[in-house]
Amino acid sequence: MALTEQQKQKKEKQKKSKQKKAPLLTTSQKLLDKVKPYIEHPFYECLMPHNLFEAGIGNILVTKVTPQGEIAVCSFIVDVHCLGIKQVRFKTLALLEYEKVFKPSIMKSHGDYAFTKLKPACAKKLLEGAEEYAKAIGMSNHKDYPALKTIFGEEKLGRCWSRYKYGKDKMPFYVKGPNESDADSKRILRKLEENCGAGNFQFRL
Repeated sequence: MALTEQQKQKKEKQKKSKQKKAPLLTTSQKLLDKVKPYIEHPFYECLMPHNLFEAGIGNILVTKVTPQGEIAVCSFIVDVHCLGIKQVRFKTLALLEYEKVFKPSIMKSHGDYAFTKLKPACAKKLLEGAEEYAKAIGMSNHKDYPALKTIFGEEKLGRCWSRYKYGKDKMPFYVKGPNESDADSKRILRKLEENCGAGNFQFRL
């Protein structure tokens, strides 16, 4: 039996109502959905810039490989002197593209400094240490970091015997980044003074 015009309008209204109630996915939820399919695959390699703790900031790469030769890349921009996890990025690409294009471009962005291979347990320890250090001095890690770090999975990764020291000269050292405004810098310095006390941190603007 054909629907009357009134019934059609009622049905359309109900459809729109359901669409409005559907929850919008946050960027973290979307990122988590992208990472999930790769969690159970084996690690390919984990890398850090050799001069990370001298430079203070660098890109930690955590990668996994599928049987089809696809590389899942989790990139963490880490400030080990102050701000913790500043930025995260996830992408997938073919193994050859990763080796010939992506990885060389990352190294070039670090002034062609050599990258050191890390055990997955050490990469996880380094990132979590930077995260906790930043929290302890009142800084906020990147909002999508919890979603991206699920790449490590829930299985035990073994022991990491490396020790990582955060800050510089035993205190936080903030260096203004190219994407930070004057207002951002003032807010960060205010937080450092509140949480560490005047004279207990260094900075360069």
